[in-house]
Amino acid sequence: MIELAIAISILMLGMVSVLSATSGMHTLRKQNRERMLAQNAMRSVAERIHARSHQLSLQSNDWARDLADMFGPGGGFGNEFDVLGLTEADGDAVVGTIQVVTDETETDDTLDAQLGMPRDLNGDGDTIDGDVTADAVLLPVLLQVRWRGQSGTITLNHAFYVLRY
Repeated sequence: MIELAIAISILMLGMVSVLSATSGMHTLRKQNRERMLAQNAMRSVAERIHARSHQLSLQSNDWARDLADMFGPGGGFGNEFDVLGLTEADGDAVVGTIQVVTDETETDDTLDAQLGMPRDLNGDGDTIDGDVTADAVLLPVLLQVRWRGQSGTITLNHAFYVLRY
């Protein structure tokens, strides 16, 4: 009888260990899926911004202004985007946001990004212009995806430059 009790205890311990590992792998798989959805959405939006930037630079003398307007609040695309499969973080209206920076006096610290700012965005040899939409040749863009995930609120940032071609 004692041997049977010991064998059952060992079997139960093994089953609990397997269940715990399975649960942990399920949680990790879900977290990886969320991160993949966020990264794919940011990549897609970044490609759309690059394509639109190229198109506008060929069509418009006001490339920077048109781009900032298009991806700004109320613009043709807007400064927000949803990511199918992710839930907004508490207090947020959407999962993704877009910021086109047109102030060359901004710093990496104020933007919370590593872009080498402040930077001469209009090619005039200084970094003192507060609005370069009239003559920019380079614009920083910040994408952020923030969602309520398996392990709490998660934020991913992506910063890049678009060029006037």
